[in-house]
Amino acid sequence: MKILLDIDDTALITKDRGKTWSEHPLLRALINQYDVVLYSGNPEIAKYHKEWKTKGYIPKGSDYLPKAEVLIDNDSDLWKETVEVKKCYKSIDSFLKSTRKQK
Repeated sequence: MKILLDIDDTALITKDRGKTWSEHPLLRALINQYDVVLYSGNPEIAKYHKEWKTKGYIPKGSDYLPKAEVLIDNDSDLWKETVEVKKCYKSIDSFLKSTRKQK
C-alpha cells in the first residue's frame, strides 16, 4: 500500500509548540510496513527521505499530482484536493487504528 506522509505535525511531532520535534513513535514501523512517500512542505524533505529511507518524496506545491491509496497529514482537509487518494487520515495513529479494525 502506497502512503503519502506529511512531515510536520504528522511524522515529526512537537509537544512544546514547535520548540522541539521528535519522530512519531510508530513512524519507523509505518515505513517498514508500507510504501511511504513523503509529501510535505518541509524544506528538509530530501534529508528526511534519505534518513528515514522512504520510497520517495514529493514537495507540496509541485506541479505533479501525487497518487496513493492513503494520505496521512494533520492538515489533510487542506491537501486532499491536491492529491489522488482513496482515504485521508489526520495522524499515523488514526491510520494504524483503522487498519487494525479491518483485519
